[in-house]
Amino acid sequence: MNTMTVSFSHAICPIYLDYSVEKLGNLFSRHKCGKKVLVITDENVAKLYADIVVNSISSSGKKVHLSIVKPGESSKTMKSAYQLVKACSLFGMDRTDTVVALGGGVISDLAGFVSAIYLRGIRFISIPTTLLAQVDASVGGKTAINLPWGKNLVGAFHQPFFVVMDFSTLGSLPEREISQGMAEIIKCAIIRSKRLFVILQNLPPADIKKYFKCLVRECVSIKKKVVESDEREEKGIREILNFGHTIGHAIEINSKVLNHGESVALGMLGETFLAAKRGYCSHLLFEKVRVLVKKYGLPVKSNISGEKISRSLVFDKKTKDGKIRCVMPLRIGAVKTGVEISPEEVISHWEKWQ
Repeated sequence: MNTMTVSFSHAICPIYLDYSVEKLGNLFSRHKCGKKVLVITDENVAKLYADIVVNSISSSGKKVHLSIVKPGESSKTMKSAYQLVKACSLFGMDRTDTVVALGGGVISDLAGFVSAIYLRGIRFISIPTTLLAQVDASVGGKTAINLPWGKNLVGAFHQPFFVVMDFSTLGSLPEREISQGMAEIIKCAIIRSKRLFVILQNLPPADIKKYFKCLVRECVSIKKKVVESDEREEKGIREILNFGHTIGHAIEINSKVLNHGESVALGMLGETFLAAKRGYCSHLLFEKVRVLVKKYGLPVKSNISGEKISRSLVFDKKTKDGKIRCVMPLRIGAVKTGVEISPEEVISHWEKWQ
């Protein structure tokens, strides 16, 4: 085990890397987590880890309640959030108590949001069990739920009390879930690390599981530095983490088959192609990104129309003064934020990059 610490002016968030969930009770004894703990997870994760986590936390003397939701984005709704806030209240939780997010990115977003709004904010602890959640969703304090027409439109910044990453949970992931996580790793490489990009170019996909630990550590280190510099996305620094997400979220909200990582992969391609068309980067860079995305089992085209995407773009949460904004790469390791794009521009180039 080793520990990273994300430091803010008002709080610090320890991240325990390679820490077994079977030993969670030790951390709950060490940190002030109140007397009651609500563990939020989904049906799939519950089968694998709920008993282990609940028993371990209970061993520290806490009263534990387990709330299970359906897996997937369909649970990131007002209705689900209300039911979980209700569970907190009926369990008798007060401001000293703690919510635990056990699962992937959806659970991290949902449980974090519930903890942010219940009693105007109580502690929450993130235990990410997927590659995507470990490299992205669990770090940085963004919590949210969706509206039918847009991703993450209702949310709050609410930092975890601490984060626990048990790398052994990644061994149970299906191949598609691994590919989804690789999309966010590719994103980290493009926005901040030429070295990581070269590593991804040279790694055999069949051996990727051997490198999970170092890839997660590298991405967490990158995100830690970014969010420490701009916790609430007020300085423009943190915006780099949105690369691929403007177009990606529009794809995701319109697709019944693509998951978050697959949508972001397509979003990265779309935004890189537009960047090349504008002269911000070379077409060779677009081809390099396309080859890498395809290498890790992610899609390079979709059957969604550009018109549908353009209609969803206007509801993107990064829109300012009615202008759609995205992140465009300049070269590997450097991007330009706050670039305005129009629905017409997206439509006119939609078929070309696919």
